Amino acid sequence: MNESSGNNGQMVTEGNPGERELAGLRAELDKIDNRLLDDVRARIEICTRIAYLKERHAIPVMQPRRVGAVHDHAHRYALDHGLSPQFLHDLYDLLISETCRVEDLIVATDELRTNGAPIDHADPDRVLVRRSPADGAPDTSVR
Repeated sequence: MNESSGNNGQMVTEGNPGERELAGLRAELDKIDNRLLDDVRARIEICTRIAYLKERHAIPVMQPRRVGAVHDHAHRYALDHGLSPQFLHDLYDLLISETCRVEDLIVATDELRTNGAPIDHADPDRVLVRRSPADGAPDTSVR
């Protein structure tokens, strides 16, 4: 029996049609996963741009109405496409939570850069990067 290493190191038995079909479906899934990961990264990048805009114009980071609209959209999508509304709600809770964490980092980093003082509301697990006002490069010296 011939065996080869399939995508992601999975063993595929070449003589078994079921295994070949499974390998093909997994390859499709891997492509979708890569698109999903790229879309999550792109979403966070846009949210980063939004955070800088909010910071520049003193717009509050938390926008409860926007969060509600995002959840409503996901709920309608779930119902229209036969998906679990709770699953999409939980998924968007994770996405929104990460977005808020990134926005808080941006605001905290700017406050740190502006005031040079620790941020009371900053999460203790975060690493804040100081930027030199001259060139914007990270200051890697230990403080």
